[in-house]
Amino acid sequence: MGLPTLEFSDSYLDSPDFRERLQCHEIELERTNKFIKELLKDGSLLIGALRNLSMAVQKFSQSLQDFQFECIGDAETDDEISIAQSLKEFARLLIAVEEERRRLIQNANDVLIAPLEKFRKEQIGAAKDGKKKFDKESEKYYSILDKHLNLSAKKKESHLQEADSQIGREHQNFYEASLE
Repeated sequence: MGLPTLEFSDSYLDSPDFRERLQCHEIELERTNKFIKELLKDGSLLIGALRNLSMAVQKFSQSLQDFQFECIGDAETDDEISIAQSLKEFARLLIAVEEERRRLIQNANDVLIAPLEKFRKEQIGAAKDGKKKFDKESEKYYSILDKHLNLSAKKKESHLQEADSQIGREHQNFYEASLE
């Protein structure tokens, strides 16, 4: 099931059905915004944890590289040489893995986190701003309509024409906001 369509022509009518369909879109927009916020928060926590893990592994690999056997006598045994070389090789492998992890972390930030944050701020933020403008223009328009309905027909013609003119301007502003 998808969201009901929003037609431009329906925005002019401003029917209860249009408002209901619009509300469905607004609810989905808010749900998406919350989901992206949670995703960004979780992603940032994961990236932080990965950075901490990477630093710990790098420290461990440095310790492996720095390890030296204290030999008894003048020379190291073949086993001691083999173990020391194995530790150094393992340390080099860990450093290579951590270098790739660092690239992965940076790539995740550049390719996932930053674009999602930009999308949330620019696209969803713009839609929310449009909704606020629409709500504000709706309120102004309905307020002017209410005032106009309460005007007495006994008012001066110039006063009634001014009220009609004001309704026309607010109506146009309302239509523009509704199309956005």
